[in-house]
Amino acid sequence: MSQSVFVTNRGMKHISRYCGQNYVFNTNEEVEIPLEAAKHIFGYGDDNKEPYFVRLGWMKISTDFDKAVSRLSEFTFSSEPAKKVHLSAPVVERVAAPMPMPRGNGKGVAKVQALQ
Repeated sequence: MSQSVFVTNRGMKHISRYCGQNYVFNTNEEVEIPLEAAKHIFGYGDDNKEPYFVRLGWMKISTDFDKAVSRLSEFTFSSEPAKKVHLSAPVVERVAAPMPMPRGNGKGVAKVQALQ
């Protein structure tokens, strides 16, 4: 049985490819991917991230390293899915929208009509 990693992207949308399959990481969405894909794409579990940053296009020269680390920090990785919290919607009292006030007569005094 293959292990999975749950990846959540808190930054801009990102698309990567591994073994002929595209992995789309939309903003604020959790994606379950095989452990091997997480290792290949993000260097999951590897302390030396430079080769992965280069492959991802986040680092072209060594001075881009800090920027690439910042980009990677927008992703969170977990061996378990995030717990879904389903809260009941609170009861909301429905109130009619306020009626617009009539415009003034040009002399600074507004005429208010009584609603019947």
